Amino acid sequence: MGYPRSKLILLVAILITVAACGQVVTAPEVAPAPAVEEETQPAEEAAVATEEAQPEAEAATAEEASGEGEDIAKTVQESKSAQELDLGVTVVTDEPDVTTPRTNLGGEYRDVATSDAVSFHPYLTSDSASSGYQGMVYTGGLLRLHENTLEYIPNMAESYTISDDGLTFTFKLREGMKWSDGQPITAHDFKWTYDQVIKPENGYPYLDQLQFISSYEALDDYTLQIKIDEVYAPALGQMSGLITPLPKHVWENLDWSDAEKNPEINSPSVVSGPYKLVEWKRDQYALFEANENYWYHGAPNISGYSIEIVPDQDIAYQKMKTGESDTGAITPENLEEARQLDNVTVYEWWSVSASTNFIALNLREGSPTADINVRHGLNHAIDKDLLTDEVMLGQGRKVCSIYPGTSWAYTPDVPCYDYDPEKAIAEFEEAGYTLQDGKMVDENGQQLTLKLFYGPNTNKVRELIAVTVQDFLAEVGVNVEIQALEWASFLDAVRSENPEWDMALLAISSTPDPHTSFPWWLEENIPQMNFSAYVNKEVEQLFDEAAATYDIEVRKEKYAEIQRIIAEDSPRIFLFYGKSWSGQNNRIQGIEPAILGIGWNSEDWFIAE
Repeated sequence: MGYPRSKLILLVAILITVAACGQVVTAPEVAPAPAVEEETQPAEEAAVATEEAQPEAEAATAEEASGEGEDIAKTVQESKSAQELDLGVTVVTDEPDVTTPRTNLGGEYRDVATSDAVSFHPYLTSDSASSGYQGMVYTGGLLRLHENTLEYIPNMAESYTISDDGLTFTFKLREGMKWSDGQPITAHDFKWTYDQVIKPENGYPYLDQLQFISSYEALDDYTLQIKIDEVYAPALGQMSGLITPLPKHVWENLDWSDAEKNPEINSPSVVSGPYKLVEWKRDQYALFEANENYWYHGAPNISGYSIEIVPDQDIAYQKMKTGESDTGAITPENLEEARQLDNVTVYEWWSVSASTNFIALNLREGSPTADINVRHGLNHAIDKDLLTDEVMLGQGRKVCSIYPGTSWAYTPDVPCYDYDPEKAIAEFEEAGYTLQDGKMVDENGQQLTLKLFYGPNTNKVRELIAVTVQDFLAEVGVNVEIQALEWASFLDAVRSENPEWDMALLAISSTPDPHTSFPWWLEENIPQMNFSAYVNKEVEQLFDEAAATYDIEVRKEKYAEIQRIIAEDSPRIFLFYGKSWSGQNNRIQGIEPAILGIGWNSEDWFIAE
């Protein structure tokens, strides 16, 4: 199924497509939230690849992909989410009545995944599998992005006002919103949650994205006032999307982070989202039932939702193919067959949160990849065009820095490190290595050996990338040892203070506002988000400058310089981004594809038996 409205509000800007696809994601976007680099993939953004084109059609396919990506980037740039704020205005919802109940109730949606969530705690996790579970049970987002125009529109708030100086934001909450136990959802829940989140000792991964806020107050039960001290371009999206309220009356007497002392962390009993948790058997299944007190038109149409954890993507696909599940992972080699299935419709789109695949490089002292010449050598040794074609089968596009072509901040004017084994060898020689008898050796005659980690180990696409990279590097004498890990172990490994890997395969989803990626590049976020331990104060300063103005052209200049510097420093080997797709059983009706994908209205989907 898709991310429900409750999580889309907060998710689009932040997910790291990870669980099903094995990526570090930024989320589906509604009100931009943190950019997350983890791996769990929402059903609607399943495998990021597509069918192989015939040779004579490949140029047209690439041209079409380029055009569609540019159209998405243009839509984002022209939307109000990328423009200067209208100051001194009040914006009121065009949907004042959200009490009309849905009428196609019943049935169960059957989902499958190859990786399970870590927990239901919205403020202690950053992987997309956990975000998906949390989005089932917790509503987030004072505002949301319109599914087609990408403008911020009221969501849990019925209106918002921006002061004449652009430094005070006042949100009027909808009255009548309830927690699943019948208690009202109020501004005090938002305020209490915010107060816990900003405590450094509580370990919120995206705390950096809240530091622009100088004051966050509940003026009464239904009024929130948020103040900032200076212009911050992404302010409206981040302040409205980063705080998903927790029920103060339940949580205030419980431990914030210890699941043994706080049962709500892994078994939430009072929730605000479209569904309530019935049962979670870790690494087996999760069962949900409709929340009759859900604030947005009551219970979703589909009354039950189950997620079965299966061993690999092939099994997930077979379950969809046979009708045992309503969706399932579609790997590139299965895409064309999936398009022909009588019982399944495959939806495809170029996403505003396009997922960029890359290889993180360990820059810490002691790792060979700490040497910039080694990093440049690795870049030249990998044929990214061929790798993209083999993995994406015609509908992926090579990417050379931190933003894909679907971003309005994207620039092509960066070093791209075309495939050139001779240049690669020269770079390795500059680092002190010599090619002898087919092996790249150091001054002691030891072959350059690199450890490449990926996860989850059930991900066929990740496996294909790893083996392909291993083959390319073998051609220039570099030995690559591949280690595949289950998802939780992989996350622990990439976030280690003293990592054992030299290279780690990851992916991260982009967002309509490019600024949400900045936490991944901050020195203070090593190793939780800045896995590679990359430090460049000029980059950090440029991010600050880009956020300090609403002038879109100035922002583009700053982000272009960031892309150029990072490409030159090569803390990552940037590979490709691709099209999104999702297979859904034809019994699932009410799906309305939009720029945001198909999950934006999943609460209105229904089952036609």
